[in-house]
Amino acid sequence: MIKKILSLVIVAAMFMAVTGVSYAGESSDKSLTRGAASLLLPGWGQYLNNEMDSKGGKLKTGAMIVLEIGGIVTTILLGTLVGYPQIWIGIGILMFNHLWSASDAYLKVPVGPEVAMSGSAVAR
Repeated sequence: MIKKILSLVIVAAMFMAVTGVSYAGESSDKSLTRGAASLLLPGWGQYLNNEMDSKGGKLKTGAMIVLEIGGIVTTILLGTLVGYPQIWIGIGILMFNHLWSASDAYLKVPVGPEVAMSGSAVAR
């Protein structure tokens, strides 16, 4: 059963990895750095994206922090009490949390308007 789930996850990851990204105009590395920051520490990319201003952003980042703490505690407890095979439950929680946070921070980078007007009056 576990082999089937792992192979399904690997196939899904392969399909997601081949999707292309197209840029109109200048390409910015903000999304990549914020995604990498959130991959290292879940919630950091959301903080850099100013998602802490909204209630939804606070709830999402709070859920990421709770998952991170839960994954760490689960890994430690299962590692000391049970042993090797079950330790992957806690590691799986941590992997899910880091990937979720990184992909969310990468996709939610705020971008400016493509066409902007300057000045306060519009003339025809």
